[in-house]
Amino acid sequence: MKLNITGHEIAVSPEVKKYIEKKMNKLCKHYKSILEVDVVFEESKKKTAKKLASAKAVIKVAGPDISAETDAKTIFAAVDELERKLVRQLEKDKATHSPKESRVTKGKNLLKKILRIESRG
Repeated sequence: MKLNITGHEIAVSPEVKKYIEKKMNKLCKHYKSILEVDVVFEESKKKTAKKLASAKAVIKVAGPDISAETDAKTIFAAVDELERKLVRQLEKDKATHSPKESRVTKGKNLLKKILRIESRG
């Protein structure tokens, strides 16, 4: 899995990079179909808003890409929320793209079971 971490008009500190790597590697252990992850984060510099951090991620998998975006008070909180959103989307993707047993495959498996039972008896 390839992991790209970038900061939009902000330097990527080693702590933030390590934290994002830990969270994204955790995702990759559970979902083997992940090919690449792109994470971009930024902090708002507006005087009116409290210091908000936003994180965006795009996960490349076989089929359509999965993306999520969050806002929080700190980068770490934004990454935590981003991970939760990505897990939900990956579970949904896994459920829709999991191979289902066709009627032919079901018939073959049933025939194998019957033949095993008859050969024992």
